[in-house]
Amino acid sequence: ALTMRGVGTRATYGLGGLLMAAGFALIATTPGLAQYLAGAAIAGVGYTLCATVPGVAVINHWLPQRRALAIGAYMTIGGLGGVAGPLMVTGVVAITGTWRMHWWTMCISILVLTVLAALTLKTAGPKTAGSSATGNAKSTSKVFVTPTDWKLAEALRTPQYYVIVAALTMTLFGGVTMNTWAVTHMGNLGIAAAVAATALSTHALINAFSRAFGGALATWIDPKWLLASALVAEIMGMLSLAVADNLVAIGLFVIGEGYGFGMCFFATTMLLVNYYGPKEAPKTMGTMHFITTIAMIGPVLGGYVADNVGSFAGVFQGYAVLMCVCLVAVVLMRPPTKATMASA
Repeated sequence: ALTMRGVGTRATYGLGGLLMAAGFALIATTPGLAQYLAGAAIAGVGYTLCATVPGVAVINHWLPQRRALAIGAYMTIGGLGGVAGPLMVTGVVAITGTWRMHWWTMCISILVLTVLAALTLKTAGPKTAGSSATGNAKSTSKVFVTPTDWKLAEALRTPQYYVIVAALTMTLFGGVTMNTWAVTHMGNLGIAAAVAATALSTHALINAFSRAFGGALATWIDPKWLLASALVAEIMGMLSLAVADNLVAIGLFVIGEGYGFGMCFFATTMLLVNYYGPKEAPKTMGTMHFITTIAMIGPVLGGYVADNVGSFAGVFQGYAVLMCVCLVAVVLMRPPTKATMASA
């Protein structure tokens, strides 16, 4: 958000693309772990400058009337990268015989996309200068949209902001831990690695398309209820994964966690835009994603618990309990208003 404000969205994409390319090049030429980690870190910074925060900002400018559908489609396309990525790696390695060529392919691909972004991207949308950033998006009896834009400092003084952030944080705790340990956990329960891998691939597909599903519904159903449905699905997914020693439990895990993760990612983004306005969305979203990085300790925490208890089941069940708390908070949540904030 700060980079976009300082140099503009087009330059932010350009800088991000160059950093990603530099990171991929370092990984492709790495002689050891230190350069590999440096390349991964640089690519991570570049990814941040090209990902959801600037992407949603561009959509907010250009498609205020179809914001929900466009954001859902955008997130679905991005989510499909999680499906295509492993296939791309194995394909390039099979053709070239070396994993380094995969990273060179990524380097060249992101450079091409960076040039396209520089040539085509326009920050300003079809609105007149000085018009409200809420654009033409309006509240309905079913979907709340703030009539005025909030500043980040104002948003941070509302409890609704932290309810939304907590929901995504707990979803990330479950999702990141699941991606790290699910195959190992199911293997310990007697499930073949091929079956576990197929389950994760199917999970990635459901994860991606649930975002488009959310985009199609968010005009008619308030994203608050989409977030509630995501948490219900996450709870089902975590509890099913804990006992995933049969195909029924695996299927419930794949559907529940796949839908829940993708829908939560979409719904929290839409709630921030609807509750606090698109003008400050890069800041409200950027701050949310910064706070949620605490979820990256999930795999370490899960491994520690499993080492001491002997199973990952308790880890996933614990996440389900915490998600129940988030679910209650989301259901009780009401749209924030500046009047109630001032009185509070």
